Amino acid sequence: MVNRRSDDTFRSARNLQFNRTTRDALGKRDRTDFYKFRAPGQVDFNLALSGLQANASVRLLNSRRALVAVSNRPGNRAEQISATLGSGIYYIQVQFLGRRGTTRYNLRTSATPTPTPPVGDETIATAFDIGVLTTTFSKQETVGTGDPIDFYKFALNDIANLQVRVNGSTAGTKFELIRDGNNNGLVDSGEILASNSSFSANSLASATQDLPQGTYFIKVEPTSTQPTQYQLNLIPTLFGGNVSPEPGNTLPVASDLGVFSGTRSVREYVGTIDTTDIYRFTLNDLSNLQITATASSTPVRVQLVRDANNNGLIDSDEVFVSREGSGVTTPARINEDLPVGTYFVRVDPRFGGNSSTSYEMTLVGNPYGGNGLPDPGNTLSTARSLGTLSGTTSLKEYIGVLDSDDFYRFTLSNAASLQATLTISSTASSSANNNIRLIQDTNNNGLIDSNEILRSGIASFTPASLTRALQAGTYFLQIEPRFSSFSNNYELTLVTT
Repeated sequence: MVNRRSDDTFRSARNLQFNRTTRDALGKRDRTDFYKFRAPGQVDFNLALSGLQANASVRLLNSRRALVAVSNRPGNRAEQISATLGSGIYYIQVQFLGRRGTTRYNLRTSATPTPTPPVGDETIATAFDIGVLTTTFSKQETVGTGDPIDFYKFALNDIANLQVRVNGSTAGTKFELIRDGNNNGLVDSGEILASNSSFSANSLASATQDLPQGTYFIKVEPTSTQPTQYQLNLIPTLFGGNVSPEPGNTLPVASDLGVFSGTRSVREYVGTIDTTDIYRFTLNDLSNLQITATASSTPVRVQLVRDANNNGLIDSDEVFVSREGSGVTTPARINEDLPVGTYFVRVDPRFGGNSSTSYEMTLVGNPYGGNGLPDPGNTLSTARSLGTLSGTTSLKEYIGVLDSDDFYRFTLSNAASLQATLTISSTASSSANNNIRLIQDTNNNGLIDSNEILRSGIASFTPASLTRALQAGTYFLQIEPRFSSFSNNYELTLVTT
């Protein structure tokens, strides 16, 4: 049982000793423990909270009781805080977050003098190197007279959402988030990814930005001639990118997903630094493809592309489906029936290259089970020959944006009754409608004259069925979409009796 103690306020905080493990417990009746310590100078501070049986968080606060850093991982996972602190009094708050029960905990801290930063940290070349950023980084420094600018350098080994927070204690501060894209050691036009300013003491300058892997810099300077002590907090939230190498931004260097069926999810970044991602995949069967692209910061646009002329460029008529998300809660979605072939998916920010976001795109491919035959022609003279019909013949094919007509030719050696049934795939759009026509080219001119259509029908969510008694001879069936912007896979069944 956890008993209420007198250490649950700032005033009653217990003194903490570095490099020793403090053991205690929290629960519903005693939800908070406070500790305090003094940093004798600028120190690199580390805290570990372990041995949890339930959810708890830990917060680091300064002498003004302002938040310096926090760790709040889900469940009973261990908590960690690392920060560079100036001299002074600090508080640690350990808080029980469960609704019931109790938890024990082990609290251990350390503080070592901060290494002296390189002399002249006022340029990119001499920036203070934070290293690889994976958890919250905090540092207190002074900028102003005699030290007008501070530069910090850090690396991201994963796509991340980064929060930058700068708080000046005696005057306003300004910061810039920078990527030295050409590695010339200068801040050129277009290399400032984000910036913000505060113009009074104890006010916050902050920004949030999604970033890909890479090396970045933070520049901090005062907004007036008055020097100020400031606190810099960098808070990364790693996204878990899973595409390597980076998707290209042209068709020839597209990320290859190979022969595709089943489900594949990719997690990537697109935006200011990398304006377009392109993926390539191949379908070996008629398929239904569903794409869902969910963005974390700003909506994305997803396009399906077919390089019909194989010139390695996206020509004006080669984007045949384009969808946009309307916010981070409404993803971009594509649901399209497709024939055999090679395709590309292009992802870019909906509002152009000045916006950035990480995104998760899920592709689901469901084979339809085509017959594996060459595509039917789109004229009478190029119609696929079915030979002499007898009994039942079943065909599966695609019609739509990429193939506007299918023609089949068949022969009856004797008079017979023909029943032709056209069924649209269940995965197609509810707006997909196909025309089916039974034709006899009586004058053999290779054209469909007005009196040569023997029967016609429309297939939608219900099949279309044509029945006709025919004499011996050669006939044609034509399948075409009723609305040219909708595509679908279909099954055509022919029964002669």
